[in-house]
Amino acid sequence: MAIVRAEVFKGTTYYKSPFTISLGTSYKSEEVVIKIVDDSGLEGFGEASPSRMILGETQDTVISALDIILPSLIGLEPEMLEYVSYVIENSIYRNSSAKASVDIALHDLISKKYKMPLFKYLGGYSNKVLTDITIGIKSIEETVKEAKELLEQKVRIIKVKVGSESLDEDISRLKAIREVVGNNVKLFIDANQAWSVKRAIYAINKMQRYEIELVEQPVKAHDVDGLSFVKRNSSVPIMADESVHSPEDAVEIVKKGAADFINIKLMKSGGIRNARKIAAISESAGIKNIVGCMMEGTISIAAATHFACSTKNVIFVDLDSDLGLKNTLTKKSVVEYRDSYRVLSEDYGLGNIELAYDELKLVKVYEEKKSNSVF
Repeated sequence: MAIVRAEVFKGTTYYKSPFTISLGTSYKSEEVVIKIVDDSGLEGFGEASPSRMILGETQDTVISALDIILPSLIGLEPEMLEYVSYVIENSIYRNSSAKASVDIALHDLISKKYKMPLFKYLGGYSNKVLTDITIGIKSIEETVKEAKELLEQKVRIIKVKVGSESLDEDISRLKAIREVVGNNVKLFIDANQAWSVKRAIYAINKMQRYEIELVEQPVKAHDVDGLSFVKRNSSVPIMADESVHSPEDAVEIVKKGAADFINIKLMKSGGIRNARKIAAISESAGIKNIVGCMMEGTISIAAATHFACSTKNVIFVDLDSDLGLKNTLTKKSVVEYRDSYRVLSEDYGLGNIELAYDELKLVKVYEEKKSNSVF
């Protein structure tokens, strides 16, 4: 089994409604989809969901990075995953979502070869995992309307984006949601690095009366010492997100006692291989994980769900981005959403992926160590 061909596509996913967090408002995501083919004709699919604000990547930088990574993989055996991963990691510095797309495609390909769903190939723990649904920063009226809709859908966990310019407005929105959903729905808040250490502690003390279960990334990503201080002075559990991209970052969180939870995202970690390392570090330190997402489509959501369902230390997920998209770059969803769970099928690999070629543009083809641009 050897890799004989790789194809790179670009496409855009459009949101059903604008999505606002403390870092800004988004209306669409510029994605990159790849297909890796072996000498038996098996195909593995991957997706990069770059974020300029969090990852320092764009669709164009991902395509440029893949122009370095993919030619070096032609002729290699994907089953030699440790070696192939070494080649990927050392081909270019950072560019984590570009690397994630390749890592995902390789895992899809290998698990298909062994005729197993990816979550079982990875070890298998469950075929479903509970997910939250996120409410972005919006007016109180819009917030209440969305909260009522989620309550009707029997959503069990709601994540509320906070960190707007007005803390009073954030608190009012949180209060309104709690009044709508009652006490049977869990609430999390996510500040996306919006607060200073002092303001974070003040805000958490104000918000805890609404029975919030945890606070995600209250301070700047680089301020691990500040995150640790907030954790020591908070009665609500703290989750690190943007502070943890790599296994090395997870070690730093553990050393400084900076979080009760770590949010693992494949786009941050560079794929499933490093995500598993972060989960192992977390579990060894007694820190639980969730698995989150950017605003990616079906392929990346499928990969994240398979990883989550293979990992006991992942206690729930934040994998709802595809549910808020008008299009997902595939003809149909690969991962079912049912009763607040993401549910996996027994299909091999990531599942039955059919690319929506009318939403994608082929931009690069690699084979026999040669590239052919179709720009």
